[in-house]
Amino acid sequence: MDMTDINITLAIRATPEAVWNALVDGDTTPAYYLGFRAEFDLHAGAPYRYSAGGGSMITGAVVEVEPMHRLVTTFNGAWEPAVADLPESEVTVELIEPFMPMPGVTFLSCTHRGLPVGPVRGHLELGWVSILSGLKTLLETGAPMLGAAA
Repeated sequence: MDMTDINITLAIRATPEAVWNALVDGDTTPAYYLGFRAEFDLHAGAPYRYSAGGGSMITGAVVEVEPMHRLVTTFNGAWEPAVADLPESEVTVELIEPFMPMPGVTFLSCTHRGLPVGPVRGHLELGWVSILSGLKTLLETGAPMLGAAA
């Protein structure tokens, strides 16, 4: 089976602390993560999940955590059968120092590794673009990109 990755990098007008806190705070994630609420124990080996409507939408384990810098997790999606049928994959989110001084700007890189080539991979990429754009909008404007969270 041919495998591929998704790589997305963007600049957010927010501090690294604000970006990190939005990434891991379950009270904040529904506003940009398509209505999904994060539940993290930020320790290597600990389980995590994103839930909505009482069910688990994404589950996995924390692989590595460097607060304010890097979070690596396994990824098992369950919100639709085509996603649930995918093999476990891995997501790395990193907050990157810019190469030149850019006060108040944080670069965020998201890499989703180990996805089979095919249409579901394309849908996941659009999902990541929506989620990360929502995060950027929320942090820069104080309002969700899509209105009220689901």
